[in-house]
Amino acid sequence: MKNNRRNFVKLAGLAGFSMAGNHFFKDIGYHSSKYSLAGSDSLVSDGNTSIIGSYGSWAAGLIEKELPSFSFRRKSWKNIEKWKKTAKKRFAERLSIPDLGRIPEVAVSKQYSYDGLHIEELRWALPDGGYSEAILLKPVEASGPLPGILALHDHAGNKYFGTRKITKTSDDQHPMMVEHRKNLYDGKAWANDIAKRGYVVLATDAFPFASRRVMLKDIPLSQRQGLSDPEPDDLDGITAYNRWAGQHEHIMAKSLFSAGTTWPGVFLTEDMRALDVLCSRADVDKERMFFSSRPP
Repeated sequence: MKNNRRNFVKLAGLAGFSMAGNHFFKDIGYHSSKYSLAGSDSLVSDGNTSIIGSYGSWAAGLIEKELPSFSFRRKSWKNIEKWKKTAKKRFAERLSIPDLGRIPEVAVSKQYSYDGLHIEELRWALPDGGYSEAILLKPVEASGPLPGILALHDHAGNKYFGTRKITKTSDDQHPMMVEHRKNLYDGKAWANDIAKRGYVVLATDAFPFASRRVMLKDIPLSQRQGLSDPEPDDLDGITAYNRWAGQHEHIMAKSLFSAGTTWPGVFLTEDMRALDVLCSRADVDKERMFFSSRPP
């Protein structure tokens, strides 16, 4: 799907909820069934019960008999450009997207070559806390601006890792990432595979994963369940952290909501800052931007 930057932002906002860029995965031999997302009927888990109990049928039926007010399928919307402008405004309002400023100042931590790719390890500060780390990949022999791809890693119940789930930067791989890619991506680092086809690929740690994760040392002792932040070689500690992080999700979501924003709003605006970083590079053709959406 070819997009200019404006269309990219519009599509990326939807990607975290109901869209998957499966055309990328099909092109490089992955099984699309692994990347399917939950449908709009997720309030009801089977014919008799709901994930929100007795409220499920009521909630699912709120708009059952009419189209949502901002659906372009409604007869009241006749001009697609007017609809886009109005719907985008409502979308941003409903997500309560926080302002994280414009293009952050980027530092290159390392750069090297591996498996036919030029690799840069990047980092930039964000006002909502700490640094965001990213991995950029492009063909070693590349010359001139190349089309760009913002690669969004999966969730998979593993918040200790982020970009490392979809990239490979050396033969020395973390054993948990080897297993992760084996289970989800047929053992492949798909960001590398796409970069080799002639793209500049930027993979960033999403909120709140890896460099953007909640550090145990930063929260009250009473909330740590006796855990401490694990080192990369502490596999049991990482497993325990991921279990804790899963249990912490509702606390983060409720806290963001109480603060006047939302979880989707935060990770979307962080993704948009990453897109700014990618588009600001001289080696990227800003008129040829692609995206890969975040598998579950």
